[in-house]
Amino acid sequence: MKGQAKQAPSLGRRMIAWQGMALLLAWPVLSLLLSYRQLYGDPTQVKAQLRDWGGLLVEAARGPADGRQQRLDAAERALVRAYSLDQLGEQLRPRYQLWSADERQLLARSAEALDPAEPSLSLSASDGQLRLHIGAAPRPPDSVLPVLAQVLPMQLGVFIWHGLWIWLSVRWGLMPLRQLAQRIAQRRAGDLTPLMVDRSYAETAPVVSSLNALLQRESQRLDAERNFLADAAHELRTPLAAVSAQAHLLLQEPEPDARRDAATALRQGIERVSHLLAQLLTMARAEARDDPAKQAGQRLDLAELLRERAALLAPLARGRHIELSLQAPDELYWLGERSALHSVIDNLLDNAIRYTPPGGRVEASLRARSGGELCLSVADDGPGIALAEQERVFERFYRVAGNSETGTGLGLAIARRMAQRLRGRIEVGGGLAGRGVGFSLILPLPAD
Repeated sequence: MKGQAKQAPSLGRRMIAWQGMALLLAWPVLSLLLSYRQLYGDPTQVKAQLRDWGGLLVEAARGPADGRQQRLDAAERALVRAYSLDQLGEQLRPRYQLWSADERQLLARSAEALDPAEPSLSLSASDGQLRLHIGAAPRPPDSVLPVLAQVLPMQLGVFIWHGLWIWLSVRWGLMPLRQLAQRIAQRRAGDLTPLMVDRSYAETAPVVSSLNALLQRESQRLDAERNFLADAAHELRTPLAAVSAQAHLLLQEPEPDARRDAATALRQGIERVSHLLAQLLTMARAEARDDPAKQAGQRLDLAELLRERAALLAPLARGRHIELSLQAPDELYWLGERSALHSVIDNLLDNAIRYTPPGGRVEASLRARSGGELCLSVADDGPGIALAEQERVFERFYRVAGNSETGTGLGLAIARRMAQRLRGRIEVGGGLAGRGVGFSLILPLPAD
């Protein structure tokens, strides 16, 4: 019906179809093989069968000559019934000739003449008075059809039973998958606890393991988002309260000097909130697009880019009486994302300038180093960072204790996240003249 969803393919039906196809292919091959063995058995089996048949016919021929042919016909009919030769056609009956001991007188023979070209066996009666020549029936090409007619019905029952067993075994074998699907369907929305199963199988264990790993990653992501929102709300609360207080003071204060101070404080508070919001948006974008494979790369001159970003932040350094220097080659090309590199360079330079005391130095450098890597470093001669806190400074909203400089605590966290997007890393090292701290962006050189 139009509008109905297309039914998904079934793994169970697929498995049954493949096994059923194997059965269908095996059935005629096996039937022909059995027919061939019954018609053209190996010589040892043929000889043993002829010996059994000949012994019965010789015993039937012993006794008075009167009625000998009738006894032989009766014995032959018994053999035909015993070996189901009547179902295979008249042409498959044994051929024989009964002779006197000196083989000069033919005493009896089968209805069909014994073909001299067929394999035969000569047997003597126990009293030595009779001699029987018995041969295998000739096997004309069309004799396989009667044999197949006898073999196929027997094989049909076997294959029907086998097909039924395949169907049941496939349904039973796929039961753990159906049970797993039911457990997943019964979970409540938002339930990210690991999925537990009663019994683990080699086929379902990778599915359960991968699903639990996905649930764990999703749980960690949601926890990180909740923590991020809580931290952002906490960080925004103080500057927004200060902005509100200064705006209230600006409206209520009658003195011009006090109003001017309130306006200055209000402007600084708004700048701080604007900077914090910009950092929060940058952090959110960095975490939303964290797959390096999806980032569009372009050929960039890192030396020119570093000079450009340093020039933009030079006024901030001059305003704080900080010497900002740059050491880089004339050009150094790399393939990557310009906006991510902007963010890393700006945050490293801004962080160094803000936390270096007036009169200090900040040096940015760029070089290629051994091992197929690029190193972009920003070092200062400020107070530095204690070894125990060098890893924590990359946490969101973390600020070194005892530092009075205003900031958001997001700069280094953003820089590390952007470095990961660029397939690189940030290392912490020593600063300038044995003081301060240095941060280095390590990027892999593109393959030739």
